[in-house]
Amino acid sequence: MVALQPRRSLARLLVLGFLALIAAAPSHPARAQSDNLSLEVTVEAGSETPYVGEMILVTLTGTYDAYIALESFEDFRLRNFTWIQLGRDIWSKRRVRGQDIPSVERKIALYAQKSGQQTIGPFRHHLTLVAPGGERRVVDVLSNSVTLDIQPKPKTAAGWWLPAKEITLDDHWDMDPANLENGATVTRTVTIQAIGQTADALPPPPKMRAPWLISFIAPEQRSTELTRDGPIGTVQWQWRMRPSRAEPGNLAAFHIPWFDTSDRQMREIVIPSQRIAYAAIVEPNAETDRNVHWGMWAALAFGLGLPVALVLPGRRLMTAGEVATRIRRSLPSRDFIAMRLAERRGDPVRFRHHAMRILKAESDLSDTECERRLAPLDAVLYGRGAQRSADLTSIRRALFGRLWFRS
Repeated sequence: MVALQPRRSLARLLVLGFLALIAAAPSHPARAQSDNLSLEVTVEAGSETPYVGEMILVTLTGTYDAYIALESFEDFRLRNFTWIQLGRDIWSKRRVRGQDIPSVERKIALYAQKSGQQTIGPFRHHLTLVAPGGERRVVDVLSNSVTLDIQPKPKTAAGWWLPAKEITLDDHWDMDPANLENGATVTRTVTIQAIGQTADALPPPPKMRAPWLISFIAPEQRSTELTRDGPIGTVQWQWRMRPSRAEPGNLAAFHIPWFDTSDRQMREIVIPSQRIAYAAIVEPNAETDRNVHWGMWAALAFGLGLPVALVLPGRRLMTAGEVATRIRRSLPSRDFIAMRLAERRGDPVRFRHHAMRILKAESDLSDTECERRLAPLDAVLYGRGAQRSADLTSIRRALFGRLWFRS
């Protein structure tokens, strides 16, 4: 009996050492997918074969009949997809077999970047569970996978591919562009909203340009609202526009194609065409002043020029038509007189109108070159925070020199 005591002590030591080694060994989370712990992936798309760039709505639903101390989803690594999480995870209780079971739901919007067979998942949810006795164990719940046949994006007339559930357009003018007050600047605001797309997927702003129009665009504004049914992307463009001449003009319409993912067909939104014009094309006072000064100059030139033309030695007597032609060529143009009158009244809009007509009439300059020469005046008139006062005399001299008039 005495001899057996050391052997029993040695056996106890061996058992305790073995248990200590087990306790010290690194623990790895167990993988679980059972009736008590399940993670399911469901996919919603407009078609069983969605297009590249089309939203695919993925819902992860976890049902866990256990006490959960800690949880976290493993970072998603989705090959050939971009994705955005649609808000926070929602935890709730689900009634399963007469019991309230903890449940979690996560929503994700996916956008395929490549056509062909693409697999979504599996997803992994790390859980730390607490047993009734207080012991903790770490498990990984693995979801199922879903494979989709992604179609390449179709070719469109404009080359722009924009799939969405719905797209709306709002076109707003801060005043009637067809009846502007003289010298007024009109602001146009276009807002496009797409359900099922982020703001980055919306097209760039169209170029609202015309030879008769001065247009400045403000920095665009883009934003994305996250909902449980998908993102809603919004872009807003704003232009400040002003006719560069008195005659009215028509701004062309802009067509933006998009793909309706619900009806599976191409549609388009249209930024409509618009007539832009001043309500009063010619100011009555300016017309009266112009006629009065034109008559004075004509009478003066005729009175001085006729005797000289008749008495020049060695010249034949000119006819009345020839005399009138020479007098007309020596007089300043109507546009130059009107420009000087506008300069005297401090009216930069009328000044610019007639200066443009003179540049076009007396040179072979293109509309673009004429606009470039008038750029200093345009910056004063139409720039952001524009000042209506301008040194018209200095601008006239820079354009036409120091002569009082030009023919």
